[in-house]
Amino acid sequence: MIVKNPIFIENEKTLLDICGINDKNLRRLESISGCEVFSQGNEIYIQGENSAIVEKTIEVLISISQKNGNIYANLLDVLYREIEENNDIDLKHILNTNIEVSKVKKVFNPRTVNQGLLIKLLNSKDLVFTFGPAGTGKTFISVAYAINELLNKRTKKVILTRPIVEADENLGFLPGDFIQKVNPYLIPLFDAIQQIVTSEQYLKLTSQNLIEIAPLAYMRGRTFENCIVILDEAQNSTCNQMKMFLTRLGNGGKLIITGDITQVDLPRKKKSGMIDAIELLRGISEIGFIEFESKDVVRHPVVKKIINAYSRNEKI
Repeated sequence: MIVKNPIFIENEKTLLDICGINDKNLRRLESISGCEVFSQGNEIYIQGENSAIVEKTIEVLISISQKNGNIYANLLDVLYREIEENNDIDLKHILNTNIEVSKVKKVFNPRTVNQGLLIKLLNSKDLVFTFGPAGTGKTFISVAYAINELLNKRTKKVILTRPIVEADENLGFLPGDFIQKVNPYLIPLFDAIQQIVTSEQYLKLTSQNLIEIAPLAYMRGRTFENCIVILDEAQNSTCNQMKMFLTRLGNGGKLIITGDITQVDLPRKKKSGMIDAIELLRGISEIGFIEFESKDVVRHPVVKKIINAYSRNEKI
C-alpha cells in the first residue's frame, strides 16, 4: 500500500531533519517497519503494510523539528514502537511538552513518551516520584526543569541531593576531607547542570547560593520553602531517610525523587526508602508517579539490550 498523498515538507531544514544525512533516517524507518520509504524533492513516499504507522511517525518528527527539537538516533525506534503499540496516543502533544530554557537559548524536547509525561507531571505536581532504568533521562529532565524554573525566577533556589552509599568502595579509602570524599558521588548532578548552563553561569548561580548540591544527610532539620529539591539515586535512601526528606516540604516547595529500584546498594537487610514510599503513597492524588522502562533508554542503543539481558537473567 502506498500513502495516497505523499508527505510534503516545505521547509528545507525540517526535510533534512526527517530524512537525515544521506537519507539515514528513512533507511532506519525502512528497517524497523518493513516498508519502502523514499523522498523525491520535498515529498516523502511510503509503501508497505505498515505505511500508516510510518506516516504518523514522520508527522510527529515534523512537529518536533518545527519546534526546534532534535531528532536523535534512537528516537525513530521509540516513536515507531509507541505508535505501533497505541495508535491513538497523541504523541505530538506529549513530545512537544518541552523545557525551553530561554535564558540560555536551549530547548529540551522529550525523547520518549514517558519523558514527555514526566514534564507534564513536573508542571502540575509538587511531589513527583520518577523511577526506572539508568539512561532514561530521569535526572536530566528533572534538573533541566528545575534550572529553568530558577532562571525564570519561578523558584528561589534549586537543591540537588543524593544519599551517600558505598557500593564496592569505601569512603575511608578516598583522599581528602569529607566534602572532597562525597564529591565523586555528586558528579552526575554536576554533569547534568553543565549540559544546561555554561560554566560561568553555573559558578555565578552557586556563588549566590541559588544552586546547592549536598548529601542527603545534610537535609535533616531543614524546611524546603520556595525551592525545588531533587533527590537523585533515591533507591539508596533508607526508609527513615525518605520519611525525613518527604516531611521537609514547605510552602512553595517542590520535591522530585528519582531512582532505579532495580539497583539498590543498601545492605540486604535494609529496605529501600524509595520502594517503601512508592508502596505507601501510591493512593495520594497530589503525588505524581512515572515509571520508565527499558524502551525509554536514550543512551547508546546497546544499553537497552544490556538492561533487558540483566532483567531476563534476574527472572531465572
